[in-house]
Amino acid sequence: MKNEVMKKCDLLGENVISYRKGFWAEHPLIKTITALSYTESGKSVDVQLVKECKKKLKKRQNIMSYFRGNNELIAATGMALSDNPDQYLEDIIAVYGKLQSGKFFGSSYRALSAMVIADAKRVADADAIIEKTNVLMKGMKSKHPFLTTDEDTCLAVILAMADKSADAILEELESTYTSIKGKLLFHDNAAYSLAQVLTAFEGDSDKKCEKTLELLNAFKAARATYGKEYELASLGLLTNISMNTDDIVSEVVEAAEYLKKKKGFGFWSVTKQTRLMIAATLVYESYAGDDAAVNAAVVGGTLAKVIAEEIMLMVIVASSAAASSSSSH
Repeated sequence: MKNEVMKKCDLLGENVISYRKGFWAEHPLIKTITALSYTESGKSVDVQLVKECKKKLKKRQNIMSYFRGNNELIAATGMALSDNPDQYLEDIIAVYGKLQSGKFFGSSYRALSAMVIADAKRVADADAIIEKTNVLMKGMKSKHPFLTTDEDTCLAVILAMADKSADAILEELESTYTSIKGKLLFHDNAAYSLAQVLTAFEGDSDKKCEKTLELLNAFKAARATYGKEYELASLGLLTNISMNTDDIVSEVVEAAEYLKKKKGFGFWSVTKQTRLMIAATLVYESYAGDDAAVNAAVVGGTLAKVIAEEIMLMVIVASSAAASSSSSH
């Protein structure tokens, strides 16, 4: 395992422990997401600063706000990692208002999308990005009305930041989805999210699809089958690493096994699919800097961060819904 990957695993382990000690009431996966944000920034968690940011957020946004609840610690962490926490808060509230324009119901994913734009330092371009996002969401909805939901907003924002026209993005997205869905039977929704991630990267669509399927097979051969539900989108990150497929898989598997020994990553804390996804994110962060294929819009680990946040938020929402349904019977 590359030394840089090991260092990231160690830092993530330390950051998870810091979040667990400082924010005991939050969902464990939320603490893992926020620890990952600090880790991707190469920093140790400043628990006191995050707590101060959380207080500021709660003063500005009431309990019904979509920046509260599951997004509260994520937003406070974004504030803490920014150059100006107060301005970051003002920015995400303003951008969310623009994303929400014309829509009756609020959305946790639109709130997260506002943070995506702020984290990518594209607040000044928010109007154009949101306009393009709406075009993309409309185009996706027209092609796949049952697959396209609010959950797609975050990745649609990433796609909207790409230096390609909306038509070109939608064309490549559909071509990519068509190429991979046949190999992922009964996982249409996950395959569509994966196609969005692949489209966010530069490069030939066919080659990206080919490498994705090679990676899936290589993980299976290594007896570390990659998750084909929410986790699948993160597989798209690995296609952008210029390494032999087997070497990539070996690196991810080793990182996952290394993480497993750390508090917060064992059998009782996360599933092996989630742990593999987190390892893939750390490997991507370690190797992506060696490559020039990332679209200029996908900066500062924004895509990896978005995928991790969105996936874990979906897992939390799904598990909460399942628990609620179970308790009602």
